[in-house]
Amino acid sequence: MTHIWPFLALASGLAVSACAPASTPAAGMSAHSLSVSTLQKVNAQAHACWLKDRDFADYGLVPELDTGSTPRVLIVPRGKPQALPKAVIVASAGHAQFYGPLSASPLAGRINGDITRWASGVTGC
Repeated sequence: MTHIWPFLALASGLAVSACAPASTPAAGMSAHSLSVSTLQKVNAQAHACWLKDRDFADYGLVPELDTGSTPRVLIVPRGKPQALPKAVIVASAGHAQFYGPLSASPLAGRINGDITRWASGVTGC
């Protein structure tokens, strides 16, 4: 009877760990590919929504998705793609976030809400 306790403890631990969410990307998809896919969704929706909105009239978007390093989408001054970004959107594990000067602006809440929705696959403005 005493030999069964270690087995039961191991079995219950495995059962609990089976319920935990997966920490790896979808089968066949690397972390880099998942980040690129997430940012492609965000970029497409940002182009469709933000670039037609007067709140974003002073900004443009520069996607940097096909790099060997961290893929990202830059929010830059409109018409100045080489300028310092006003915000940088990055993704990891299917979630997007942003940082930069716009993160302290009145647009921060909207930007964060939009990229969170779009990264999860929701479309629309």
